[in-house]
Amino acid sequence: MMKRISIILILLLLTLSGYTQKVALVLSGGGAKATAHIGVLKALEENEIPIDYIIGNSMGALIAGLYASGFSPEEIEFSLTQPGLYDFRKGDTKRNYYFFQQHENDASMLNIPFSFDKGLELNLPISFYNVTDLDYLIMEYFACPAAACNYNFDSLMIPFRCVATDIDSSQLVVFRDGDLAMAVRSSLTFPFFIKPIKVKDKLLFDGGIYDNFPVDVAIEEFNPDFIIGSKAVNNYSSPDEDDVVSQLQNMLMKKADFRLDSKRGVLIEINSGTENIFQFSKVQQYIDSGYVATIKTIPQLKKMLGSGLDSTSLHAKRKLFIKDKPQMLIGEVKVKGVNPKQEEYFIKSIIRPEKHEDIYDFKKVYKRLVANENVRSIYPSLSYNVATKKFDVCLDINTTDPFNIGFGGYISSSGVNEGYLDLGLRLLGKTSKEIVVSSYFGTFYNSFSGYFKFEKPGIIPIDLKVGGLVSRKNYFSNTRYFYEDDFPAYIIIDENYADVSLGIPIGLSHSLRAGLSNININYIYYPDNYFTREDTADQSNFYYLNPYIEFERSNLNRKQYATKGSKFFLGFNYYTGNEHFIPGTKAEGVEEYTQSLSFFVIKTKYEQYFNISKPFDFGVTGELEYSDRPLLNNYVSSLLIADQYDPIPVTKTLFLENYRANAYGGLGVRFIFHIIRNLDVRVEGYYYVPYQKIVSTERSSDVEYSKQFSYQYVIGNLQLVYYTPIGPVGISTNYIDKVGDKFSFLFNFGYLIFNKSRYYR
Repeated sequence: MMKRISIILILLLLTLSGYTQKVALVLSGGGAKATAHIGVLKALEENEIPIDYIIGNSMGALIAGLYASGFSPEEIEFSLTQPGLYDFRKGDTKRNYYFFQQHENDASMLNIPFSFDKGLELNLPISFYNVTDLDYLIMEYFACPAAACNYNFDSLMIPFRCVATDIDSSQLVVFRDGDLAMAVRSSLTFPFFIKPIKVKDKLLFDGGIYDNFPVDVAIEEFNPDFIIGSKAVNNYSSPDEDDVVSQLQNMLMKKADFRLDSKRGVLIEINSGTENIFQFSKVQQYIDSGYVATIKTIPQLKKMLGSGLDSTSLHAKRKLFIKDKPQMLIGEVKVKGVNPKQEEYFIKSIIRPEKHEDIYDFKKVYKRLVANENVRSIYPSLSYNVATKKFDVCLDINTTDPFNIGFGGYISSSGVNEGYLDLGLRLLGKTSKEIVVSSYFGTFYNSFSGYFKFEKPGIIPIDLKVGGLVSRKNYFSNTRYFYEDDFPAYIIIDENYADVSLGIPIGLSHSLRAGLSNININYIYYPDNYFTREDTADQSNFYYLNPYIEFERSNLNRKQYATKGSKFFLGFNYYTGNEHFIPGTKAEGVEEYTQSLSFFVIKTKYEQYFNISKPFDFGVTGELEYSDRPLLNNYVSSLLIADQYDPIPVTKTLFLENYRANAYGGLGVRFIFHIIRNLDVRVEGYYYVPYQKIVSTERSSDVEYSKQFSYQYVIGNLQLVYYTPIGPVGISTNYIDKVGDKFSFLFNFGYLIFNKSRYYR
């Protein structure tokens, strides 16, 4: 107690003996460029320039709020230059956080969610940036300072104000008290880029719409003797007739008045370049620019202000404020924005909220909710409960619309062209129920599938999934070489199944699923390429009962052409049933028969990406399979029931006899060079070894195994990929060790993804 009184006395004495002018620091907005204000603060502190009040807008509000909350400039710089902090550009958090609830990858490129209450609502991938991580981080930063000042911004280490815009009433909103994190977050909401939040039922946006340099707010709120203004950006240039963004900026953002009375203020003008305000890769450069610009004004500031606040006094003031911050412990968790039944679902989804007192532990819960397929958006806030000495959590959740229509497909120069359509219905109450039907249609692949999923939240969430598939792959439609090839080109695979399974999550990125499938696969094929219209094809019809258990994890950043994250799959499948063989006219001397079949398949896949340097990523892949599948009565049917190694998209459309085996291993490396944003060069190579290759004998219809490890093959791929807002565009050269031309050139647009087979895993 005596020590604290001493610190207070020191502060009073230093204040009385020092300067008498009250100084306000005003920080403009400016996106990434406004991080230059960190350099401004560093230079001002180093030279003991006093700051009695601090006011900011947008990114300036974030930095001003942190400084007012007791963070030193060095701490602010460390916090706002963390790797990955600004990776919110069009991020897909649902792919990264909760694999248990992820949909299987499909070829959708555009989704339209709707309800009968709201009507159709187009949900393009070019919508708001994903700032869910940033929301949580802001909440973490400001919860304790807000509690320490009893939610009165005048009682922060430095009295603070920030501004936002209420577009409904066309008024500037000045935050003086309340939820500090919410105030800063409101000021950060740049239109069309960051999703707005509601404060007291008002939808608020960036204060820069009306006042990007709130000097007038500083005067009205604090009436300072002196103002230091930090200008990170200029006003937007005149609109360009060919630039929609510049037109929107000029329509939405009022030009700021950066003038200051030279007798009672100094303007620090920062040279932040001519690039747009979203160049977050240059944050450190902007900070340095702010520091340099401020150092140039220090002589003028010292001349006008006289003696400043010495560092001992400032550090003591900061230490005293930090000491008053309460410990960050999580208390009660509340959910709003949903009906009572939905609230119960989300509370149960949190899984023992009383066990998540630590803020970092609770972040896992938050991420799980963010990734929940029933959540469209979520905004977290903390309020200090004096009685429990813990922070109560309020999660403002906006649920997804019940209906969704998805469109997509794939267009390529190879002749494989596919369309995709799905329709989904989601019903949310105490449990989550979902029905989805989808269809692929095209030259190579056609299918119709559907499933019903029932999810029950709890300590161990569980889902029950019932689904089915009817599909056909027609390799003959995709064949470029015919009479000159020895291997048959006429192959059609029909796969139909009904499936029921139970799944549980293991952590955020892992899922364990066990189930039972009833599978029918019908192969239609000729043993060679020499047939006429009068000939009939062989048919091998298989009926299986398939119990299985599969463990899978994934946090890849894209459903195709990933560059970050990892994926792992381990599955055990047992198949028991029979084969019904119907010979065609080319199968001389072979009678129709039915035989029983039983075998198992153990398969594992691995994929991981590493960042080597800023423009380079490196990926590795591995795949192993072992099965005791028997050889059948002929070479082609034995290949048909074997699995194929498909490390690149184009191999999924080809029947490759050299890459089909009952036991094999494959390794791959992927070098990815990021030329510019959304444009990559990918160089990929794969090495494949069948344990025993399936080979034909002197009689081409007969079949046997080769010696162990006596064959090996490679696959190569060089591709230029551009990621458009709705899907990837690629130009590639491929090398595949197959009959005919081993090199091929391909242009493609969209996703080459098919419904998952229950037989080919």
